[in-house]
Amino acid sequence: METNQEHILRIACKLGRNILENGGEIYRVEESINFFLEAYGIFDAQVFAIPSSIMVTIIVEDKPITIIERVKEITQNLDKLAKFNDLCRKSCRNVPDVDIVSKKMDKIRKESKYSFIVELLSYGFAGMFFCLFWKGDYRDSIVAFVCGIATKYCVDYMSQRNTNIFFFNAVTSLIIGFIAIGFVSLGFADNYDKIIIGAIMSLVPGVPLTNVMRDIIAGDIITGTAKLSQVLLIATAIAVGIAIALSTAMFLGVNM
Repeated sequence: METNQEHILRIACKLGRNILENGGEIYRVEESINFFLEAYGIFDAQVFAIPSSIMVTIIVEDKPITIIERVKEITQNLDKLAKFNDLCRKSCRNVPDVDIVSKKMDKIRKESKYSFIVELLSYGFAGMFFCLFWKGDYRDSIVAFVCGIATKYCVDYMSQRNTNIFFFNAVTSLIIGFIAIGFVSLGFADNYDKIIIGAIMSLVPGVPLTNVMRDIIAGDIITGTAKLSQVLLIATAIAVGIAIALSTAMFLGVNM
């Protein structure tokens, strides 16, 4: 039968997993679990986290109890990350019943994202304004807007099918490249390079790269190296997709 300390441990691990899944750094995950457990009277916990799992061990009646939480997917949802952090701080300060904390976590997890239209426009405007930032003209920015919308549809389609991260980014970049080259070849835009650069900015792993540096500076070398490998894999996939699009256009003799 599960003891009260074991139950607290499970809730602490659940909190850590939610923080990690929404883009939290490793040191933040480990500190949050430790602070939570200490607030509920469990000291000297051994917490070890990497991007794919969290392992926590406590001693109950001279017997070690370990729980491992498997983390299969990490997203960058800063809104939920802030809410889970806030929940952790309030729980450590007020020490409510752990079941109440668990229910609040479930509520945050179930919160709906922005509407499809808002996300669609966000992808479109991101491509448009980045294109303008990189000195594309107004016609280029309009095509970049179209590429951004296409990116959103690709993201949703492949996310529903649990596509691996390399194929996901390579195919999306390939479609962006074909759209940009197609519009330029038809005379609707002038600079396919500015369009592509603007559109792929939605795929560039900026926040994960920042977290890599923060993890390494914090001393989590293994985690930082693992995340850096993922960032480089995404960058390679984007480059491969664009390269295939450009090579195909050159092979077909498309006027760019």
